[in-house]
Parts: sequence; structure tokens; C-alpha cells
Amino acid sequence: MNQTDIVNRILTGSIDCHVHAGPGIFARVGDAIDFAKQARAYGIRGIVLKNHQGLTADTATLVNKMVSGVDIYGGLVLNRYVGGINPYAVEIAVRLGAKIIWMPTQWAKHHIEDTFGAAQYKHMQQTKSKAEFLPMKGIGILDENGEITLETKQVLQIIKDADVALATSHLTKEEIKTLVKEAQKMGIKKIIITHITFSELWKWSIQEQKELVDMGATIEHVALYCMENRYLISPKGVKEMIDGVGYKNVLIGSDCGQMRLPAPPEALRRFVGMLLDEGMEEYKIHYMMKDNPIRLLGLG
Repeated sequence: MNQTDIVNRILTGSIDCHVHAGPGIFARVGDAIDFAKQARAYGIRGIVLKNHQGLTADTATLVNKMVSGVDIYGGLVLNRYVGGINPYAVEIAVRLGAKIIWMPTQWAKHHIEDTFGAAQYKHMQQTKSKAEFLPMKGIGILDENGEITLETKQVLQIIKDADVALATSHLTKEEIKTLVKEAQKMGIKKIIITHITFSELWKWSIQEQKELVDMGATIEHVALYCMENRYLISPKGVKEMIDGVGYKNVLIGSDCGQMRLPAPPEALRRFVGMLLDEGMEEYKIHYMMKDNPIRLLGLG
């Protein structure tokens, strides 16, 4: 069997838990309906929509009525557009069927103050806002004593009660470690360390990743950072990280939808091929793209 057949076999029945679809505040190569149809064409079982402006659970419900043969899921990103760390927004999101609650992304303190200097991406086209004059104060989840804020604890309680997944997004390393520790203490079973290779300032060692895993977290690797226009880590480097923490503790998604990059299903196809080229066994990729998404989304 050639590699193309193996890649297709892996993609069939897989779930992409990190898809950026339009419409949104950033230009995208397609919308949720486009990506649903593309995923179906690739044999992908389902996708989870993520949008920086907030809620996608409602969009997922509508797309599921419009596109058959593929399952669409949504969540909520806790950026300024929904009030930041807002328990009220989280409560409504889970009522509407959200599967993942993401901590702040572009509005996270780490994103604004340490990484990009603003609530945006310098390499991505963003729709103009009349509120650009407003102060871009980053969102943090720790108080002046380094403890989890009350609002964050309230959000975590809702996540636990609803048994949905918590994703760390663009927080600082200190925030992520503290958040995961608190989530474990509260009994949250589904924790995703979002795109572990996102920030140069993170530089998570294998040992640090193992410590997160020991607290119940799943490490997410994404196709995006091995794509030609966003190359941040080699496929070899990804494989070494996966081997270091154990494939059963890893989730693979695309994190794609950006302009000038492959659409999410194609990005996944290429990423799977890269991992196979590095010697990653098929059954391990299968687990990271099928078994772990099923567990994290509570699909049984």
C-alpha cells in the first residue's frame, strides 16, 4: 500500500478539533459550510469550529442542518468580544452545545504584551474596527497574588459541570500551569494544551509537557506550524515531542483556515504525510486524530 492510501485511511473517520472558518474578524480561505463540505470530501468525520470573536456552537448547529455526511461542532473563545473571562457567556455556550471552551487567544495578555504587541496577527488580514482607539489591555487569569481569579474559577466550574473540554489558548506558561493545576483539582477531565509550539516564549520542554500530562492534560499539535508560510517547527521536531510525552497524550488538528495556506482538510493531509515520512506509525496517528478527539468531545 502506498503512502497516499495510508494517509487517506488515517483521514477517514478523523476529527479536526481546531478549524478557523469564516466569516470572522480575520480573512479566511473559506467559511464553515465550505470546510464542512471539504471535510466530507476527504472522509473526515467531523470538525470543531473556532472563531476568535467568540461563539461557534450556534453556527455548528446551522451547518449541520445544511451539510450532511459530516459532523460539525462548536465552542467559545473568551476574548473581549464576549466579555473576556465571562461565566455568563460560557453558561450560554454549553447550553447551545459548545464542546470546547478556549481561554483568550488574541486578547490574552501573553498575545498582546509578549508576542504580537496587539490583539491581532501581523501576518493576517483583519477587518477594520471603529473601536481600534480603545486600549488593548490583555486578559489575564491570575490575580496580583498569582492565584486563579474568581471569574476563571466560575468558568472552570461550568466546564466541569457540563463535562466539556477546556483549552488553554494563548495564555502565558505560568497561567497555563496554574490553570491546569486548578482544573485538575476541580476534577475537569478534558484539558487541551492548545498548539504547544505557538509561542517562542513558551518553549515547553518535554519534561514540562509531561508534567502537564500528569495533571490530565492532552498536548495539541497542529498542522499550521509545519506549513510553508508559517513554519515554526519541523515535522521531526513534532515527532520528537510526541514520542517524548506519548502519543496517547496528544491531539492532532489543523489550526488552519488562514489565507495563503491550505484549507484545513488539505493541511491535515499534508501533515499526516510529514509524520509518516518521519517514521510515525499509522496506529499512533490514528489514535491522535480519532480516539483522542472522540474522548475530548465526549462522543463515546
